Amino acid sequence: MDYWLSVIFILVFSTVNCQEVTNTHVAAYTLTTIPSNSKNGEKLEKTTDVPKVPYMCTVCSCTDEIIDCGNRRLTKLFENYQWPNKTIKEVSFKKNLFVHLTTFPRVEIWKLTLQANRIVKIDNRAFKPLINLTELDLSYNQLTGEVLSPSVFEGKFSDTAYEPLSKLVVLNLAHNMIKSLHQDFFEHMPNLKTLNVSGNSFSTIDNRTTVALSSLPFLEELDLSYCSLKTISDFSSFKNLKMLDLSGNRLTTPPVVLGKALNLQILYLDENPIQIINYMHPFPRMPKLKELSLCCMPHLTIVGKGAFSGLPVLEHLRVQNCPKLESIDEYALASQSPSGGLLHPPMKKLDLSDNALRYLPQLFVARWDWLEELNLMNNKWSCDCDNQYLISTIVPKYLTKMMDDSISLLTCATPPEHAGKTLMSLSNRTLRCLDLNGARPEKDATILIGMLLGLLLAIPVCLTIFVFWRRGFFFCGPQGPASFSRAFYKRAPDNGEL
Repeated sequence: MDYWLSVIFILVFSTVNCQEVTNTHVAAYTLTTIPSNSKNGEKLEKTTDVPKVPYMCTVCSCTDEIIDCGNRRLTKLFENYQWPNKTIKEVSFKKNLFVHLTTFPRVEIWKLTLQANRIVKIDNRAFKPLINLTELDLSYNQLTGEVLSPSVFEGKFSDTAYEPLSKLVVLNLAHNMIKSLHQDFFEHMPNLKTLNVSGNSFSTIDNRTTVALSSLPFLEELDLSYCSLKTISDFSSFKNLKMLDLSGNRLTTPPVVLGKALNLQILYLDENPIQIINYMHPFPRMPKLKELSLCCMPHLTIVGKGAFSGLPVLEHLRVQNCPKLESIDEYALASQSPSGGLLHPPMKKLDLSDNALRYLPQLFVARWDWLEELNLMNNKWSCDCDNQYLISTIVPKYLTKMMDDSISLLTCATPPEHAGKTLMSLSNRTLRCLDLNGARPEKDATILIGMLLGLLLAIPVCLTIFVFWRRGFFFCGPQGPASFSRAFYKRAPDNGEL
């Protein structure tokens, strides 16, 4: 009996020990091997390389040709062997903890996003190994003009050819700490088409930055918004520039130098302290400008005659959220033709919402029927004869097709008898003209009644005063000086004594 118990104990102990040894060997193999690209059924090959961090797609989200490594608290790049061996259309390292950006491995990436890290340093030739890089986003970091030397973006060199980052066409450096750019900053990016340097502290475009920007012959889109700019440098070198964003700067007049950007099609000047735009401070002639935005301008008070006369092909105009703007001149868009007539641009979209406008002149737009979009919401419309065309023609004929039910929100602010009424409800009425000198006929009846009551009260009061006056009250009247002195006469006593 004891013999059989001993045999069973030895068998159980041997089984448990073998299982532990097997698990130990499997664990050790897992740490020292990397899956090969072989098909199912083939043996794993051992390697002496031990990965320091997990593979890229075990940390990041990999779907098709897009890899999202955003918000993973990464502090350094993955090693070469940890990247997937395929073409990657987009890689995002957004919102990580990168401070020092080292050289990337040899990978084919089209779009690389490093937005919202803490990058203060980038190694020279950091992007050199990347294949087919077309878009690079370094926005919302702590980069300075000194850190961003031309060598950072250096491309490949060989004995026979110089290969810059020739396919890079989009560069985003927005919201860093850049005050100036090296004059040769773009020498390795000759084909750049879109550049965003918004939110940097330029204050002024100095000579070095001007030289750097002028070295981009194919630049089509430039974002200089929120850079605290008071003036703009020469744009004569931007032969292909089509879109320019100058929003949120300190410009007080439309920049004259824009007249040298002959191919400019879209211009944003939102949130600038411009007060007056008229024939003395107009937009320069821009023969191809189609879209102009003037939104959120708290100081804009006048859009006068000739303000936009230099924009002959303007199609889309936004003058929105300017709380001090009460009127727009009917000839603000018109320009003088060689024959002496007036020329108007072919407007298709017009946004005049959220201002303090009281009137919209009939001749402001030559062909209202060409408009595809028209927004007149949240203004202080005056429903009088000077707005007859707006209320009787524009609103029922054109706006009803564009605004649907929201047209009921267009209401009158003045005169008082129409305040709060919808413009549509007055479309069939002939509106009266407001009187000169601020007269308000709607209060005439009240004034007349007040005058009549005052007259009725004044008559008996005046008669009463007259009667009392005739009877000698108030020490005045027809009695004369003798009557007045008799009032103070005292008779002598009758006893004959003096």
